[in-house]
Amino acid sequence: MRSCLESIPDDSKRVFVAFSGGLDSSVLLHLLVSERREFELIPWHINHGLVENSAQMEQFCIDQVQAYGLEIRLDRLDLAAVDSNIEAQARRQRYQLFEQGTQAGDCILTAHHADDQAETFLLNALRGSGVAGLRGIASQRYLGETLLLRPLLGYSRDQLEAYANQHEVAWFNDPSNQSLRFDRNYLRKQVLPLIKNRWPNFHNALSTSSEIQSETQELLSEIAQQDYAALQIPGSSGQARLDLSRLLSLSPGRRKNLVRYWIEIAGLTALPQARLEELMLQLQARPDALPEISMSDYSIRIYAQQLFLVSAASAQHCGGEFDFGLSPIIEIDQLDLRLTRQEIFQRLEIRDQNQSLTLKFRQPGAPNSDNHRLKRLFQQHRVPPWERAVTAQVYLDGRLEGLLL
Repeated sequence: MRSCLESIPDDSKRVFVAFSGGLDSSVLLHLLVSERREFELIPWHINHGLVENSAQMEQFCIDQVQAYGLEIRLDRLDLAAVDSNIEAQARRQRYQLFEQGTQAGDCILTAHHADDQAETFLLNALRGSGVAGLRGIASQRYLGETLLLRPLLGYSRDQLEAYANQHEVAWFNDPSNQSLRFDRNYLRKQVLPLIKNRWPNFHNALSTSSEIQSETQELLSEIAQQDYAALQIPGSSGQARLDLSRLLSLSPGRRKNLVRYWIEIAGLTALPQARLEELMLQLQARPDALPEISMSDYSIRIYAQQLFLVSAASAQHCGGEFDFGLSPIIEIDQLDLRLTRQEIFQRLEIRDQNQSLTLKFRQPGAPNSDNHRLKRLFQQHRVPPWERAVTAQVYLDGRLEGLLL
């Protein structure tokens, strides 16, 4: 079993092991202690505060680490007030800690094993996950600049227990693992024993399926990258848009694949399947319909035959007007705007003749004698409706001369 640690890079200076005190992480810690390689080994215990005996678990981990002559790292989370999807919240916060508490050259090991892989595959399938979810648990990935490894994925819990008994490894039996409150425990206690009784080698079958899904996802990502390169339109905000007419030329499955990829590389929350299907229908909407698919942190909007990703945080309003006269520096803190007078005239391709410079912003409902000209400018420059309130109108000596884009 020690061969599973060969995946640890030789140049690793610090190796953290996620240590809960349970069977899996206790076996992994024992293997690492026995490895005797030239890295600093740091067991890391995170107390989630979800069970009554969390203090006893924490003390068990401290005692075990001290018995090995090592120093433990401790962190505590308060998840008791979380009402829904507590397992996902715990996992998310745990990995945030891992990423924030490590640096380039570090390595983190977790003790996920073959049973965990099978449970994850089935849970994701029951939740309606696509190919990405059915890949299961990756054997390695990066958290920021830190390599995360799961060296025990090829071993079952029975094998880990046999190792622990052979080497007299102590572990803590967490009572929360018996609680059917958690979906994973329900699957582990109520469902998988029946599956195992009928199909003893189900671990291998589900592992093979996960590997196939992983290969499929790689292929889908490659196709999405090619489509993205062909369809993307650089945006002024740095967020690329998608060409609607070319998107519609793709097959339905390929459209969805590209949209998922577009959202993923933007670092935003994935669209649920129902929202994705709704977006596919909206792609056929009338040009003047301005369809929108909203999520909590962003929305997808369609305007001028282009798809936009609009962050919820970008929906800011400035309002009013700012008179800069002959000032050489133009600053508006609300919009994080800082330009020189020379840059503005260069953008407008207008000669500076010491005109008085004013920047105005659209105010809904406020009278504006330049409405018709302003509307033509917005249409001419294809400024989306949701960006018009934060697009500066440039006035020289009181006359509207253009937009600051």
